Amino acid sequence: MINILLNLTNFHEAFAFRKLRHFIKKRHNVLIIPLAYHEDFVDNGEEFAAHFVKGQPEIDCVVDAFAKFKIPSKQIKVLNYYSDTPETIANKFKRADILFFPGGYPDKAMYRIDKYNLRELIKSFDGIVMGASAGAMIQFDHFHVTPEEEGQTFGYCDGLGLLSGFDIEVHYRERIEQVDGVLTDLTKRGLPICIMHDNSGLIVKNGKRLIIGDAFWVDKDDVDVFQFISEDRHQMEAAKREKAKN
Repeated sequence: MINILLNLTNFHEAFAFRKLRHFIKKRHNVLIIPLAYHEDFVDNGEEFAAHFVKGQPEIDCVVDAFAKFKIPSKQIKVLNYYSDTPETIANKFKRADILFFPGGYPDKAMYRIDKYNLRELIKSFDGIVMGASAGAMIQFDHFHVTPEEEGQTFGYCDGLGLLSGFDIEVHYRERIEQVDGVLTDLTKRGLPICIMHDNSGLIVKNGKRLIIGDAFWVDKDDVDVFQFISEDRHQMEAAKREKAKN
């Protein structure tokens, strides 16, 4: 299995194409597995079809990216959470060379993967597993969830168990929540973390890790650096709040 971890579906752009063209071939068949949506957004078959079938932007952005690698649309299938049966799902997996997991909510994706009994199909898949954002996070044995807004808390969730021994931080923009999340993860687990900006990613093959774009690694030796950045950011935010009062 080859794992490709991304932020966005921009893997057809120059920063990624030069490396990924060695892995993604025009003969490949692709199965897109869109399961990371929130139920407030999609909660029935009609709503699913309005977003997650060919012809809709959420799927076409992936299809268009694979077109750069000369993979035609006819070689790309989409798993339909509401209409596919265990038999049709097994058939789609059997024909696929690449599984692609779009972004969204990683915990929602894992819930649906287990509800649909897809875990063993995925773990036994002998091809390329790609994912953007949440679709990258769920590939680990355990992944951390960084708060997106005030009131949310940092936490860990169980993933698919395809990868272990390191972690990723997606969509990194040095927000306070992200800095604190990386600091917490480094302190609690001490695993190396691949920090991924939007134009970046990571390829994992046979235990070897190849950075794509402007991703970079941090480890437990960087705790002091992130502690410094965190304290600086919190001081700045406190100053802003104080200024707003006056």
